[in-house]
Amino acid sequence: MENKFKFLTKYSLLKKLKNKWFLIGNAIVAIIIVGLINIDSIIGFFGGDFNDDVKINVIDNTGYYDVIENNLKNVDKYLTDSKVIVTKKQDVKKQKQKLKDTNDILLIINKDETNVFSVEFVSDSYVDMVKYQAIYTCLNSAKSTIAMQNSNIDPNELSKISKPVDIKRTFINEEKTKDEEDAKNVLSVASMIIVLPCFMLIIFLTQMIGAEVNEEKSTRGMEIIIGNVSPKTHFFSKILSSNLFVLIQGAMLLIYGAVGLIIRKLTVSSSNGVISQATSNVNIGEILDTLSNSGIINKLGYVIPLIIILLVLSFLAYSLLAGILASMTTNMENYQQLQTPLMVISLIGYYLILASTMFPGAVFIKAISCIPLISISLAPSLLLSGEIGAGIVIIAILLLALLDFILIKYGLKVYKVGILNYSETNLWKKMFKAIKEK
Repeated sequence: MENKFKFLTKYSLLKKLKNKWFLIGNAIVAIIIVGLINIDSIIGFFGGDFNDDVKINVIDNTGYYDVIENNLKNVDKYLTDSKVIVTKKQDVKKQKQKLKDTNDILLIINKDETNVFSVEFVSDSYVDMVKYQAIYTCLNSAKSTIAMQNSNIDPNELSKISKPVDIKRTFINEEKTKDEEDAKNVLSVASMIIVLPCFMLIIFLTQMIGAEVNEEKSTRGMEIIIGNVSPKTHFFSKILSSNLFVLIQGAMLLIYGAVGLIIRKLTVSSSNGVISQATSNVNIGEILDTLSNSGIINKLGYVIPLIIILLVLSFLAYSLLAGILASMTTNMENYQQLQTPLMVISLIGYYLILASTMFPGAVFIKAISCIPLISISLAPSLLLSGEIGAGIVIIAILLLALLDFILIKYGLKVYKVGILNYSETNLWKKMFKAIKEK
């Protein structure tokens, strides 16, 4: 039995890995992941109007040009690889004529007794929303500065008004620290990023098991296989090979992501683009220092093993259910209908992660995080963010282990009956009868 089990597992795994569609699919996925990570560089490579100079001509009828010009120069902070050129002009009619067939912008600044100044925004054609909002924001900033200057506020007082507030974070509980609070926020965001690939791999796992079992049933190859090995051996070989395949696929996705980040690091230079600014603001060293100072790194010694155990048991539960459901169906269409509730259950956990940010400390969400099949999505995120402790995760693990035991004990009986069943007549009756048998 052991040799047959190894043979079936190896055969099933190699069949998936050597499949040409697996190779083609992974090549496409690798290109997509690397491309998405470097999407701004790819877009910039092909060029376009987004990196053209933004020429803003200003006709000032207020005497506030210097302040307005200084603020308009900040427009490029909101744009991608574009240089903003602000120029003072005089003749309105002449400047409007020059706008024809260009992307230039003309701002006519007029005095407004009730609102400091008003602006006429003139262009030959439509202006994209980002550019318009950037100019609008900078003009509002200029208006605020001018209004405070016109109020005869002392320059020192004006500086105080413009200076950001200095916040000192204090905790009544002396065991709490700012670094720990920041670390939990970082880990909460990181956990949401990690959960999505897990959800995708679960979908991949359940579909793969269902497709393989139904393929063998539809070609009548199942009769030959079961004639040589027991249903138990066949069942567990499918579970093991599919989970190994998913682990390999997950590792490959991580490699694709790492390659994409390396390429980005080597090719992307600093720029004023929104994406480049966002990535440049992420300082890995500071994040690691925050995690270290918070003491959370010391807790990872038990947090990571708990999450790994939870992941393994959850993947096992989903694969066991997929195998059992696949044995009960006679074609892939029927299996897809039975598979839908599994996907909905998995989605519940993902949406509850988003809900947990709006309802911190919600008892309902904490309780749901213990439920098998949902805990895979919800519990790791809540644990890393500090919403739940290790005790709740241990409860989730015990419930998952119990579910896996039940699925193995009773699911195997269903599998034995369903695997050679090609008729939907009285199928459920046969299944319940198989479960009751000792």
